[in-house]
Amino acid sequence: KSFGNAVLALIGSLNLNWPLHPRVIVYDLGLTPDILQKLNESGIEVRKVPHFVPHWRKHFSWKLYCLHDAQAKYVIWMDAGICILRPLDEIFTWLDKVGYFFLVNYELLDYEASEEACKACGVPVEFRPGKHTLPSGLMGFRKEGVIASILEEAFQVAHNENAIKATQPTHRHDQAIISLLFYKHFGQPLFSDGLIYLGWDAPDSVPGQKVWVHRRLMRKEDTEHFIRFINEPGEPFLPK
Repeated sequence: KSFGNAVLALIGSLNLNWPLHPRVIVYDLGLTPDILQKLNESGIEVRKVPHFVPHWRKHFSWKLYCLHDAQAKYVIWMDAGICILRPLDEIFTWLDKVGYFFLVNYELLDYEASEEACKACGVPVEFRPGKHTLPSGLMGFRKEGVIASILEEAFQVAHNENAIKATQPTHRHDQAIISLLFYKHFGQPLFSDGLIYLGWDAPDSVPGQKVWVHRRLMRKEDTEHFIRFINEPGEPFLPK
């Protein structure tokens, strides 16, 4: 429920800064009635995440459920705590030509993936060194063939709490599993710039930045501006 206003602001940023964005589905982990009402009034589809495992609310297990549940050829995942600054149409070029869209978070898997995650993903611990973690705040998939199989495998791994939970503070839960599986099946996955698409310092961290990870630290005035446009178009707007 703490991300209720953030998800409304995300939708507003999509409407203002990516007018031709694809259809939005919101996954509900406990949104309050007022937020759900606003989403309903705006015609946004909301799906409640079921208690599919005992630890469904922990370790970001729910994210792997959501990727499994989203039955579409093209799926773009966005965390609620991000803001869209410019159109992202090129993601569909990645999905057409490569099949997936990933970024890097500038950390390595030997730092962020647990030994239990390696075991559950069917790779040795020695598999990790030198491989970048693929962050899961923004990612895209063409859910066909081997990629659909990887997402199904990730969903099954999420059922194993020992595999998805962190045994060190630096471990990255769901994105460690996704990263290990994509390296396992693709050898060296392609990825794009983590600052352009997931810049976290500010909405102008780098020239041409397209996404800002604000994690609910956006100014109240900017949040309220985006929320005013959750069901209507408007002029492009960059938060301060």
